[in-house]
Amino acid sequence: MATTTQPALSRIRKNGGRLIGLTALAMSMAACNTIPKADMRPVLAEPNIPIEQTYGAFDKETISTAEQPSIAGQRWQNFYSDERLKGLIALGLENNKDFESARLAIEKARAQYQITDIRDLPTIDGSGGYTRSAQNRTDKNPNSSYNVNLGLANYELDFWGKIASLKDQALQNFLATTAAKDSTQISLISNIAQSYANLSYSLAQLKLAEATVESRERSLFIADKRFEAGIDPKLPSLQSSAALENAKLAVLRAQSSILKSRNALQFLVGGPIPSELIPAPAVSNITNQKIFSAGLPSELLRYRPDVLQAEYNLKAAGANIEVARASYFPSISLASSVGVSSGSLDDLFKSGSVGWSFGPSISVPIFDAGRLDANYDVAKIEREQTLAGYERSIQTAFREVSDVLATRATLGDQLEAQYRLQDNFEQTYQIADARFKAGISNYLDVLDAQRSLFSTQQGILDLELQKIVSQIELYQALGGGANLDVPTVIPVPQHTNLAQVVNLPAQSNKAKAVNAIDAASSARVASPQEALAIKQSQTTETATFEPTAVVDVNNDGRTDAAVGVVTEQTRFNETSVEQVPVTQIVEP
Repeated sequence: MATTTQPALSRIRKNGGRLIGLTALAMSMAACNTIPKADMRPVLAEPNIPIEQTYGAFDKETISTAEQPSIAGQRWQNFYSDERLKGLIALGLENNKDFESARLAIEKARAQYQITDIRDLPTIDGSGGYTRSAQNRTDKNPNSSYNVNLGLANYELDFWGKIASLKDQALQNFLATTAAKDSTQISLISNIAQSYANLSYSLAQLKLAEATVESRERSLFIADKRFEAGIDPKLPSLQSSAALENAKLAVLRAQSSILKSRNALQFLVGGPIPSELIPAPAVSNITNQKIFSAGLPSELLRYRPDVLQAEYNLKAAGANIEVARASYFPSISLASSVGVSSGSLDDLFKSGSVGWSFGPSISVPIFDAGRLDANYDVAKIEREQTLAGYERSIQTAFREVSDVLATRATLGDQLEAQYRLQDNFEQTYQIADARFKAGISNYLDVLDAQRSLFSTQQGILDLELQKIVSQIELYQALGGGANLDVPTVIPVPQHTNLAQVVNLPAQSNKAKAVNAIDAASSARVASPQEALAIKQSQTTETATFEPTAVVDVNNDGRTDAAVGVVTEQTRFNETSVEQVPVTQIVEP
């Protein structure tokens, strides 16, 4: 054993020394390209909204304090109290095609992550072949050759973290997909609840219109009898008939609204609506809430899946920068093969026909006409774009919540005023009807009172519907309705690159948990005060422009422009970060 092991160890040391020497040579050759300095600064979002302050406008049923958590933290099964509505939501989450597509997108993203993770495993291919050849047309002894090979394809050693960054990017894309699914679920639940409320109040509008038709049919009957008896002229009878037709039109409009609401609800649920799940007319309450807590704007970063999706996209863009930076370094690959070959099939697997090969290869970027620099610049710009999108998503979430709160701020007062109007018009109608029957006033006063009362009652139903819908919209805008009780299964790397075998303890269960928590952790969001301090501490200094050539564009003997180099020096916290030479054309 000692006689065979010692030469093998000697060869490994010898080959390892060669690999190190090749790596050092590659690094010295790669130095021809200026490798960008790693930017270790944290990415701070500056949405410029009062993250830690309470919201502005409230009604009597809504609060915003740090002590009371947001209603978005409640499962939809606990937030909604109407059992029929909860049954419809459950059907929608099971049958809706948009939500099914969002679930399948998660599975696709998970598979794509696994494909990236597998890049850390060597690929071994098997092949076999048969060749028969002759030197020329008259060769009567053609040669036959058989071969069977087992080979390791070019396996990249990830010394510079390129494959690891690609994994991180794929993981963030997966998390963004899960957030997109949560957005779809929240929207679906909200749309089902709103369609349910619309159907309920369309039924109530129909009930009100039908009751109005009955009342006006009685009024028309009385008006016709008074006309036939010669008590009144024809005009009151005609006016009563017109009022009846208006009420019948209201019935038809309510019936049309019911059909549309049922169609919308059926589309969202993904199938026919069971009769036992049809809502009662004018449901007065569909939630368990007496007080609606909006929490603080900072809670939107945790509950709004569209904000989380933008955050994961931001992290993916950061990983893409690392991929672009790793491309500056040499690419080191391993390839090997072992196989047998013979001119005779019978001798193919004899010991003397075995052959093997092993060797590393290094690819070094020396001159690429600026392609690596351009790709790196594109990656940095894309992250800045994604950062702007993340900040915009926070601003959008804050605006949507504020809009719902603004709507709710006056709904209670509007309803109280509308109910007072109803009491007023009921009394007006009773007085006008009594005066008409006593012959003191004409029938027009009665019709005006009827129309005003009917319009006010319709307005009350509309405001009650708005109140219900505002509760649904507030829950949605705050980010309520995601699967809080179903944790996202975050994939973690299952394979380690051979270049990182020294980090095998990183594959422990604890390390995997840390990796998953880090992947799903939130980015920092700067307060307005912190953002101002950052801007004040970050300055950009531009050196004097150094012209390298002057240009006479129209050949009139006068200089029209100068071409030269401007060196921009950016400082952050009094520490120089980068110097970028920029070629510009500057007007003289």
